[in-house]
Amino acid sequence: MARQSPGRQRLVIGTVAALMFLGLLVVALDWHSVRRILGQTDWKLVPLALLFTAVSYFCISYGFAIVNQAFGVRMRLRDLTEIGFVSTVLNHLLSAGGAAGFSVRFLLMGAQGATLKDIVAASLFYSYCSSLGMLALLPIGLAYLFAKHPLSQGTAASVAIGAVVLILAFLLATALVLASSLRRKLLRGLSRVARTALHRDIGPLLDEFDLTMARGVAALRQRPSFLVLLVGSVAVDWASSVATLWFCFDALGEPLNLGVLLTGFTIGITAGVLSMIPGGFGVQEGSMAGIYALLGVPLQQGVLAAILFRVVYYLIPYAVSLAFYWHLLRQVGQGHAQANGTESV
Repeated sequence: MARQSPGRQRLVIGTVAALMFLGLLVVALDWHSVRRILGQTDWKLVPLALLFTAVSYFCISYGFAIVNQAFGVRMRLRDLTEIGFVSTVLNHLLSAGGAAGFSVRFLLMGAQGATLKDIVAASLFYSYCSSLGMLALLPIGLAYLFAKHPLSQGTAASVAIGAVVLILAFLLATALVLASSLRRKLLRGLSRVARTALHRDIGPLLDEFDLTMARGVAALRQRPSFLVLLVGSVAVDWASSVATLWFCFDALGEPLNLGVLLTGFTIGITAGVLSMIPGGFGVQEGSMAGIYALLGVPLQQGVLAAILFRVVYYLIPYAVSLAFYWHLLRQVGQGHAQANGTESV
C-alpha cells in the first residue's frame, strides 16, 4: 500500500480535528435559538458582505502586482493582479506558511520569465506590508478586551505572551526587510546553518535575494506614488475585511460596535493563522465565537456569523478563483507551445 505524504497526512488530520471542533460547537448550541436566528436573517445584507469581500481581494491582488513591478518583475499589471488573487485565495484556504500560494506564483510567474529571487523577495515584502494592517488592529482589540472584560490571570498571561510573540516576529520581519546591514547578518547566519546542516552552500542565492530586496525597497522609496498606492491598498483591504464580518453579524442579528467587532476579528484571525490547522478551519471560528461570547454577544449569533464569514470571505472567492486559475494555466500552456514551436523552427 502506498504511503500518504506528510503534507497530505497533516491536511487530513487537521481537517478532521477542525470538523470535530466545529461539531462540539454545534452540539453546544441551543438549536431553538439557532432556528430563530436563521429565520430572522436578513439575507439582503449578504451581497454587501460579498461586495466588501471583492474590494478586499482586489486591494490584495493590486498591491501584490504593484510590489512585484517595483521588484523588477516584467509582467502585465493585469496578469500579476490575477496571480495575486489566485495565490492569496489559496493561502487563505490552506494557510501553510504561504507555501501553497508561493508554489502557484512560482509556476505562473516563472513561466513568464520571473526569477525565483524576484518572486520570493516581492512575496516576502508584500506579506510584511500586509501584516502591518493586522498588527495595527491587534493592539486595539487587545486593549478593548483588557479594558472592558477583566480576564483571569492565566488567560491574561496567555494573551499577553501571544501578543509579545507577534510583536517580536514583526520586529524580526522589519529588520529583514528594511535594515540592510542586519538582514545581511541574518542571511549569513542562515547560510552557515545550511552549510553545517545540509552541507550545501546557499550563500550566493541568499546574496542575490539580499540585492533583490534592497533594490525593491529602494525602488518603492524612489516612487512615492507606488508607496501611497501600496499603503492605501493594505488599509482598504483590512477595512473591507472587517466590514465583511460586520455585515455577517448584521445579517444574523444586531450589528456590533466597532470595539467588540475588532476584538473578535483580530484575535480570531490571529488564532487561525497561528494554528496548525489548514486555513485555521474551526480554530478561527471557535476563537471568534468564544471572544464574542466573552464580550456579551450570544454564542449562537457568534458561531453562525463566524461560519457565514468563512463561506463569504474564503469559500466563495475560492470558487471564483478557479476560473482565473484555468485562464492563467491556459496562458502558460500557450506560452510553452509557442516556445516549443520557435525551437523546432
